[in-house]
Amino acid sequence: MNHRRLITLIGCLTIVSPLSSYAQQPKQLLKHVGQLYNAPCPLKSDHRIRSRLAELGWVEGQNFVFDCVSAVGHIDQLPALARELVSLRPDVLIAGPFNFVSALKQATTTIPIVMLSGFEPVRLGLVANLARPGGNVTGVAWFNMNSKQMELLKEIVPNLRRVAWLGSAPDFANSSPEGLKIAEDDRQTSAIALGLTWQIFRPAVENDYDEIFARLATEHFDAVNVIGLSFNYQNATRICQLALRHRIPAVGETANWGKCGLLLTYGQDLSWTQARAAEYIDKILLGAKASELPVEQATKLLLTINLKTAKELGLTVPPSLIARADEVIE
Repeated sequence: MNHRRLITLIGCLTIVSPLSSYAQQPKQLLKHVGQLYNAPCPLKSDHRIRSRLAELGWVEGQNFVFDCVSAVGHIDQLPALARELVSLRPDVLIAGPFNFVSALKQATTTIPIVMLSGFEPVRLGLVANLARPGGNVTGVAWFNMNSKQMELLKEIVPNLRRVAWLGSAPDFANSSPEGLKIAEDDRQTSAIALGLTWQIFRPAVENDYDEIFARLATEHFDAVNVIGLSFNYQNATRICQLALRHRIPAVGETANWGKCGLLLTYGQDLSWTQARAAEYIDKILLGAKASELPVEQATKLLLTINLKTAKELGLTVPPSLIARADEVIE
């Protein structure tokens, strides 16, 4: 090879090499958001997270991707699923409810975690305090709406006396003793305040729901409060159908339960929560530390009333309550 050809070849390599590196650069710059959810992957229920991230300049597939691990059918393996997601080494993690956040916190102390619906995060040890979380967890905390839900339900069912709480054995198995105690104390407090007696039921498999609702009807429970747990969400259609079939007034937490067929729901606005969670993700991906991002308590609450269900149950919803509703399903 002569001297001139050698110089030309070196010059070409000098040009091609940077171009090759530049072509690979976008892939290397992709940020990873790890999701641990109680829904199938890819998720369809997190559309507000995606849209808010897009508004903030994060376009899926261009500068970030989701790494999703689903707990559907495997809630009893939650700690292992959390470790699986952490092993992918995402830049930030997102999860809800409490037992999902707790599982991730046990799996990593370094990767930032954004909680979607952390319940009593200080009392349960997820954060040191709301203003300065201090660890690797931040995000949105939800209020316990047990008392208010039952108070609203009593306006529709004046003779409300005996209430069933529908929990979930797989979720309870992955909850801390402290969390269970706090939840039980809150249920007891609301029951005493409203003159109610209560009993909790914990289905372990799907068929348990049929047996539980048949028992509620036979034993003349006045209503059922569906706790917002993963196993219940995964069986939402069955729960709503059974409540109607056995003519049991049911109350839930998020508006989705009202659209599913529950008589009444009252709780945090999930769309608002998702948008706020996306803003936490944005800040962390841009370099903020979870330990220094204050936990925000959800303040936007939604009341949904299903008048169609009320009619099927032979119940009359007071006009004053309808006027206060954010959404009325007819």
